[in-house]
Amino acid sequence: MSEATKIDSEHSLSAVPKSERRGFWNLVFTWIGYVFTVTIMSAGGNIANGAANFWQCMAAVYTGYGLLFLLALLVSYISQTTGYSFGLLTRYSFGSVGSRLISFFTMVTLLGWFSINCYLSGSITHILFPVIPQIPASIFFGALYTFTAMKGQKIMNQLGLVATVLVFAVGMIAIILGIRDAGGFTALTSIQHEQTKTFNDLVTLAVGSVVCGVVGWVPDIMRFSKGTKTSLGVMAVGMGLAGPFMLVIGIIGMMVYQQYDIALILQEQGFLAFAFVGLIGNIWSTAQGNVYSSGLNLASIFTKTSREKLILIFGACGILLGTFGLYRYFSSWLSFLATVFPPMGGVVIANYFFVWKQKLPAVEKTNFPSFFILSFVAFAIGIASKYVVHFGLTTINALVISFVAEIIFGSIYLTAQANAIRAEAEKV
Repeated sequence: MSEATKIDSEHSLSAVPKSERRGFWNLVFTWIGYVFTVTIMSAGGNIANGAANFWQCMAAVYTGYGLLFLLALLVSYISQTTGYSFGLLTRYSFGSVGSRLISFFTMVTLLGWFSINCYLSGSITHILFPVIPQIPASIFFGALYTFTAMKGQKIMNQLGLVATVLVFAVGMIAIILGIRDAGGFTALTSIQHEQTKTFNDLVTLAVGSVVCGVVGWVPDIMRFSKGTKTSLGVMAVGMGLAGPFMLVIGIIGMMVYQQYDIALILQEQGFLAFAFVGLIGNIWSTAQGNVYSSGLNLASIFTKTSREKLILIFGACGILLGTFGLYRYFSSWLSFLATVFPPMGGVVIANYFFVWKQKLPAVEKTNFPSFFILSFVAFAIGIASKYVVHFGLTTINALVISFVAEIIFGSIYLTAQANAIRAEAEKV
């Protein structure tokens, strides 16, 4: 095996060939493994903590996830059509150096998610086995998650399948016992709290729970998709069922037990020991996805360094952050992600359909400029809309405004620039 092949063993620098494309059942469990996560349960708890009642929580969940589903479908179509990872797609939107900045930023956000997963693993272990300190447990599990991410999609899919079954069983038990302890479903929906967050804030929390994954992880998974029907099915299951299921567990836990830490909820219900394996498997499937996608993003930045080495460095940094308890700032973290990633997705989507018009030259043959400055301007305008547009929903505004800005800039200059770059690539 050549050095180049070793470095690009997961197609981090090229398109996934048609011969390696996969169907619905192969990909759906990998994606469910990403969204069947304890951190999304915690986001549900944060939503319930600020909402007036159960139905307001559900309205926020499906408003946010409706946006995420649309975003996921568009990003899935682009990655499935091109076969490119998110890191490679951003070259067409932001330029050779600009894409490295975007990849680095995406990697930093994934680092935050990974550190939270490491912290949660150690926290759950310590709650169940007080004799085991949290920090050593966090380090141990972080190293385990990093190791399986290095092995690639095949083992990740197998772990995702096991984790899906386990966490579904654990989640159903938590929901059923929560409804029972509330006095029945009617009693649960009758619970009223003082509303401390606006509906816009609640939707923002729902979007923030997985928007990083929709923009940054979906291309890394769905570049292996065989076709549009496969992508549609996988995203429908993830955004319509799996993600909301996780949020509902946290919502019920907060409303009934005033706890959104899943370990404490399960402790209240008296079956933490039974759920331990399922929870760790659940976190494992998500955490390894954080590491895997980060390895691809880093590989698009440091093209001469092997993916495995980059993953080891990322894992070590994430474990270190996890020991400092970034989880304490979880709600603020979700709000930040919901502000930044929708406009990034808006730029990438508009760039593909309206600037390049779905005709991307091969990445290996394309001489990209260092920056597509106007794409960065569109991205910045989308982020700024949070602070200057005071109607509607923040996350939808940011997505739409950046999308429209990229189309406008495309008609002014970017499309002509893309045509010249494509013509040059075709000569190679």
